[in-house]
Amino acid sequence: MKNTFTLSMLFVATMALLAISCAKESKAPVPIDYSLSEEFDTVSNALAKGWVIANNTKPIGTMGWVQGYFYVSLYHGLALDKLGLGYPSNYAYGGGFSGNNPAASGTDFIMTTSDCGYSVANCSNWLISPVLTVKTGDVVNFYTRTYGNPALAADRLEVRMNDVNGTADVGRDSNSVGGFTKVLVDINSRLLLSGAGSYPAQWTKFTVKISDVPVAKKTRIGFRYYVPGGGPQGPNGLGIGIDKFIFSSN
Repeated sequence: MKNTFTLSMLFVATMALLAISCAKESKAPVPIDYSLSEEFDTVSNALAKGWVIANNTKPIGTMGWVQGYFYVSLYHGLALDKLGLGYPSNYAYGGGFSGNNPAASGTDFIMTTSDCGYSVANCSNWLISPVLTVKTGDVVNFYTRTYGNPALAADRLEVRMNDVNGTADVGRDSNSVGGFTKVLVDINSRLLLSGAGSYPAQWTKFTVKISDVPVAKKTRIGFRYYVPGGGPQGPNGLGIGIDKFIFSSN
């Protein structure tokens, strides 16, 4: 009788241990969080973390993407009487990126201006994220603004995803996009100076939800300052800032 009881207890204990073991083995793995954030308080640090700058503007100018500052040329090829000066002029624009907290967050931001081109240029200046693991449902948030609205000259920003591979390849000329064939958002595609759809003059949050990527893949997000007829003497383009980039892996 004692032997039967002992065997029964051993059987029960063994089954309990097996059940615990199976439960542990069947526990779902914890998903990896691929989220990334960048406030661009220091451009050099952003580049060290894998951000890439590629200026395909033609003809190319003196600026890529730089630390945010509060100075802009108000000439930019505009008729002189629009400025009321009678001569070309460059001076600090007090109504632009100014105030006690010019950045959307942190201490600074990243920006480019029409000086990415020379004379009258087809501006195509890229700021490209590090490699990201992206899938449907993930979300991209960022803040951006220009100098003023109504604007003296129109700005435009495309946000694209590399739909081919995880490289930073954007081609070699101002019209090429390389592998960045998927447009996520196009801000002020009609190059408006004011009104609905024009570029905001205050820090404005944009949110993009990733779709059509059923299986997670490695890719990059590219910000393309794309302004035909830009450059310091072109009719379009003053400059824009970007801040508080957040990629949320959901």
